[in-house]
Amino acid sequence: MPAQHPAEFLRALLDASPSGIIALNPDGRVQLWSRGAERILGWAEEDVLGRPLPLELQLHSAHEREVELRPRRKDGTVIDVELRTGPWTDSQGTNRGTLAIVADITRRLAVERELLDLMERETEMQTEARAERRFRELLEAAPDAIIEVDREGRIVLLNRVTEKLFGYNREELLGQPVELLIPEDLRAMHVHHRARYWDHPLTRPMGSGLTLEGRRKDGSRFPVEISLSPVKSEDGFRVTAIIRDTSERKRAESQLRAIQETYTRELAATNRELEARNRAIERADRLKSEFLASMSHELRTPLHTVIGFSELLAEQLKGPLNEDQKRFVGHIHKDSIHLLELINDILDLSKIEAGRLELRSEVFDIATVLEEALSSIRPLGRAKSIEIETNVGVSVGIEADRVRFKQVLYNLLSNAVKFTPQGGRVCVNASVRDDLVEISVSDTGVGIPPQEHGAIFDKFHQVGATTKGVREGTGLGLAITKRLVEQHGGRIWLESEPGKGSRFTFTLPVNQAKGLDRI
Repeated sequence: MPAQHPAEFLRALLDASPSGIIALNPDGRVQLWSRGAERILGWAEEDVLGRPLPLELQLHSAHEREVELRPRRKDGTVIDVELRTGPWTDSQGTNRGTLAIVADITRRLAVERELLDLMERETEMQTEARAERRFRELLEAAPDAIIEVDREGRIVLLNRVTEKLFGYNREELLGQPVELLIPEDLRAMHVHHRARYWDHPLTRPMGSGLTLEGRRKDGSRFPVEISLSPVKSEDGFRVTAIIRDTSERKRAESQLRAIQETYTRELAATNRELEARNRAIERADRLKSEFLASMSHELRTPLHTVIGFSELLAEQLKGPLNEDQKRFVGHIHKDSIHLLELINDILDLSKIEAGRLELRSEVFDIATVLEEALSSIRPLGRAKSIEIETNVGVSVGIEADRVRFKQVLYNLLSNAVKFTPQGGRVCVNASVRDDLVEISVSDTGVGIPPQEHGAIFDKFHQVGATTKGVREGTGLGLAITKRLVEQHGGRIWLESEPGKGSRFTFTLPVNQAKGLDRI
């Protein structure tokens, strides 16, 4: 039989307890809910895990407490419970939350209340025989041991639970000193406490701090709690003691401590693992930054040289080129530009994700920057006979990073041209709506299927082929666009259907925009 994991074994012990065992985190949310808690309070574990307690159990972890409450069960019924709570701390003394043990005492309290009431009114009852009979019924129905002791400390009354708990029969206990039920080494002290109690006989409820040990007939000891109530009788005052065996609760408390220790060890191991992972992540981030810095210098510098020489060759300053040479030079220039764009995109995205991209805000006119972006796009549109329309209703100024704002516009416009067929149309609209500046770029292109919408702004995501029948670009343009818009405090979204074109719209909040009469 395979060895059972300690945590599983402890959980099995907790679930076997008739008491409800609950653990809360520092925010008051349930982390442990035993079957006893489910049986007593009516909520299943899945109803409460990770949530605040759904009942009137006011738990406070600052000090240990033992109280009696009347919470409402899940089905709406009100019950009496005894609640013991204490702080849950780890080995370093850090507060981990609250531990609690809940016991259903509805029946016991009902019996106790009726029994005590009956004992107080015993001498006033019209039919003494009836009162005695009822008293005996309640006495024997009580779930705890009950004894009555006279002023000399002799046992004059007991119930069957007392016989079962201590191992004596009724005849062996009646008339005997109550110290017979107490371990020998504690008897002298108990006699002293009993004498002092008679000087000021007051009701002392269960859980008020009087915790003792009981002694069975076989000599075994066990922990008990008692409540004391003075009762007036014909021959003077007597004391009624209700005795409860707390062995099971002590075991549950021990199990809770074991669980706490297990959780503490597991938490420490998890923290060590997280620290190791964080160090690995920091190292990877450092290596990534070093690589990007190297790529920025080592790759972009020679690319600028290649681009410059290809442009010089294309100008034929050193002599004419034949058609093949012109085509080769064109390929060199185009592919070098593409590679430089890819490197720039990767560097931009890396800076954004690392939080190192600095925005340089300035106030500028949207129409001016839009025209700058269009000046680079129009040649591409003319090559495909695409009509490009602009609709900027008013002169709208904005406070943003001019270069990055232009980059957003260029990315959206270039995508629109790429995916719009020969003779199509691309339209740019800009307006102020309530507290937002809204800019949209729409096209009459191939459109984007619905299943692609969710991933359209993901890194390296490419949607289908362009009108040339091939995939173009790096798959980073829209990812960068979305992050730049969000870094300015705005948002961007897509509206598209296959065959009906696409519309990309982004907005910036009003605190980023300023309406200008004329710029």
